[in-house]
This record gives sequence, C-alpha cells and structure tokens, in this order.
Amino acid sequence: EFGNNLMGEVALLKNEEKEAAKACYLAKHPGAFWVEFGDFNWFRMDKIVDIRFVGGFARAGSITPEEFSSAEPDPIMAFGNHVAQHMNEDHQDSTIAMIANAIPGLEVDEAIITSVDSLGMYVKVSRTPRASDQPQQFKMRLPFPRKADDRKDLKNIIVEMTQAAAATTAKAE
Repeated sequence: EFGNNLMGEVALLKNEEKEAAKACYLAKHPGAFWVEFGDFNWFRMDKIVDIRFVGGFARAGSITPEEFSSAEPDPIMAFGNHVAQHMNEDHQDSTIAMIANAIPGLEVDEAIITSVDSLGMYVKVSRTPRASDQPQQFKMRLPFPRKADDRKDLKNIIVEMTQAAAATTAKAE
C-alpha cells in the first residue's frame, strides 16, 4: 500500500561482507535463487540523499534523511493486521456501525479493514448509494479518538468506538 523510495549513494560490498548480507537477505526472501547468479552484486547505501513517500493515488511527498532516521516504528503495526483480520472475520457489523457513527448518512454494505495503526484504520468500503444501481467501492480512513499505544489500548479504543456507535444507533431508534 505505502512505501518509501530511498535515493542515495551506494557502494559494492567488500567480499568479506557479502555472506552476512546474503544470509540476512535470504532470511527475508528464502526463494531468492538469483543471489547465486554470477552477475549478482551486493550493495550498501552509505548516504541517503532523498526520500519520497508514496501512499497511493494523489498521496506522495518528501521527507528529509534526518526525519527518516529519527522516525519511530508505529507500535500497532506489528500486530495491526491480526486485529484487522479478526475484526473482518468476526465483527464487520461493528466496523460498519463505527463508520456510520463517524460519518452520519453514509450507508455501507461492506467494510473490510485493510490496515490498522496507532492513529486509526483504513477500511475498504462497498456501498450502493440511494437512487442508484451503481455499486461503489472506495478506501476511507477511520481515525481513532486518541492514539493507541499498545494492544490493550487498541482493544479499548475499538470497544469504545463500537459502544459509541451502538449508543448513537439506539438514540436514533
């Protein structure tokens, strides 16, 4: 979905560094048979010159090497996909209710969480608008009311959002 392109100065690895680099690479990409090709080379980026963030359609920008180096990993990203999978399998109705609560009037038929981070979640939404027979599908951001710092905090936030959505629905009925 998202990525960073790093541009910079690279240098060939010295022979004594190649085996460690190869082991590290193969640990992440076990099927990478091409590392055995005679013309395969190993490089190290010694200096980052420019970084471009690519976040999808009409979402791109630059950050400085200093900003990139000082960035901290999002504490939720390590397990966010598991939370998304659980919500999609067991609680899709809650996700739909949270969307309806956040955006009154938006009627959703299906809501699939595609990623979860400390500030919210991306949701792929399917719907057929009133007075239309043309289904729509789009991705939206459902923000959290506050930053989630860990697994317990994330669960509490999702429960709070679900309860708030249920309370809004109960008032409307």
